[in-house]
Amino acid sequence: MSSTDQNGASSARIQAQPRLLVVDDEESVRLTTAAILEQDGYMVETAQDGQEALDKLQRGDFDLVLTDLRMEGLDGSALLHEIKRTFPNVMVIVLTGYASIESSIDALRHGVYDYLVKPCVVEDLQLTVRRALEHKRQRLRIRELSSPVVEIWDGVLLAPLVGMLDDARAGQMSASLLETTQAKNAEVVIIDITGCTVMDSHVAAHLINAVHAVRLLGAQAIITGVGATTAATLVALGVDLEGIITRRRLADGLRTALKSLKSGVGSQESAPQFLTPNSRL
Repeated sequence: MSSTDQNGASSARIQAQPRLLVVDDEESVRLTTAAILEQDGYMVETAQDGQEALDKLQRGDFDLVLTDLRMEGLDGSALLHEIKRTFPNVMVIVLTGYASIESSIDALRHGVYDYLVKPCVVEDLQLTVRRALEHKRQRLRIRELSSPVVEIWDGVLLAPLVGMLDDARAGQMSASLLETTQAKNAEVVIIDITGCTVMDSHVAAHLINAVHAVRLLGAQAIITGVGATTAATLVALGVDLEGIITRRRLADGLRTALKSLKSGVGSQESAPQFLTPNSRL
């Protein structure tokens, strides 16, 4: 048995032997599912309801939870809510015999990786678990590759974004940007989105909020990596880009930053520019 996390927080990594938690009020389902997964080399524990599952999550260090929805006491829906709020690094798969459109939508809203219906084909269960763990590995790898905010010149910060920008990463990015901008007394902050894999309304909102936060501190914000497709997407999403400087390439953003430092951030040469899909970036 691997050691438990003293503060109860789920691990932001995949363990050498992944730990799984099976939650179901039917003993036969719990034991059968656990036996199948143990044969695949996983360390598996079980819980008969949502409250027992939360207790084990607090004491242990799990990579994935596989849970039913209809259970006595704390049901699966409440458990999903608590896992998303308290253990964001834990992958979740729903395995239920009471499937409905409403329950599937609710599960996806709570960040569930997949939704299986009982009785489930053994091979489907095994494949879904493997894919969920691989998804977690890739997500954590992306976070490792995401560089922190760095000062590349006096007064110029660079914040490269890689992969998905979810709520957790957006909060970390904003906090790091504000802290470093203040600490370094930065004049220009370059946010490079070349590595962002998805640009939707959720990601766009986080991006623009970060830019506005930087500008409130008196620094100029430049978004780089904005190609024609991304620009059109942002405009289509209704994002207000007025007053935000954008550049297609990071090198162009660096040149703009240098000009700003030489001429003064408030000069006409570095005045904010409005972006449209046909603008030259």
